[in-house]
Amino acid sequence: MTTPRPLICIIDDEERIRGLLLEALEDYEEFELMSAGSGEEGLEMLTRTPAALCIVDMRLPGMSGEMFIVAAAQRALCGKYLLHSGSMDLALSEELKTLGLTEQDVFLKPATTDHMVVRIRQLLGMEAR
Repeated sequence: MTTPRPLICIIDDEERIRGLLLEALEDYEEFELMSAGSGEEGLEMLTRTPAALCIVDMRLPGMSGEMFIVAAAQRALCGKYLLHSGSMDLALSEELKTLGLTEQDVFLKPATTDHMVVRIRQLLGMEAR
């Protein structure tokens, strides 16, 4: 019997970035993937299908990445989070730290997917494949 692959949701308003992340993560063949272009869209999708992990752009139109993470955590729609940002001066807020995010969960664009996958596996308790 095969173990179901964990679902990862990518939340990024830049279609090109979303596409590149989806394409790169598909190559590992160990995750189910979905994506959304806004925090609001992401919450709607996760309400139907919760995810094991969300990769979240911090600068989203409308609802910010931090607002998305807080809302998703309050509703138990996603288990773990990685931050994906182009902002070099990104600092984790106390609220995000309270939700368990650390500096290891912050990836600056353009992030190396290999490093991101190592962290995803750590957070999800997966052995390296």
